[in-house]
Amino acid sequence: MSNIHQLNNLPKQATINLIASYKGDFENGCFDYCQLLEKLQDVILRGHFMDQEDNAAWMMHRGHDYLSNPKLFAHAPLTYLCAFLSETFKKNSLNEIERSIPSAVFSAILTRLNDFK
Repeated sequence: MSNIHQLNNLPKQATINLIASYKGDFENGCFDYCQLLEKLQDVILRGHFMDQEDNAAWMMHRGHDYLSNPKLFAHAPLTYLCAFLSETFKKNSLNEIERSIPSAVFSAILTRLNDFK
């Protein structure tokens, strides 16, 4: 497991900003959750978003707390947000994500990411 608190493990600021900008999708009248997931996956995979980091242990222990209570993301450090996103898209197909993670989780993550722009 990597040290989740090391700032040098974070992705580039431009990538964080791009992902944060998808918060606007939730405010769109014709919100399409599947399309949002496709956009996020594309940015995360194409940008090699923390793909060299192994945060599976963090995701198993702490990530599930955030998954079961998305309000925790409101005060989450940037490293937690990035670890959650990278592990989610590294380990799951889009269908699995859509089926198992409510859109409210991504809304909370993207809202918090906007604080780091």
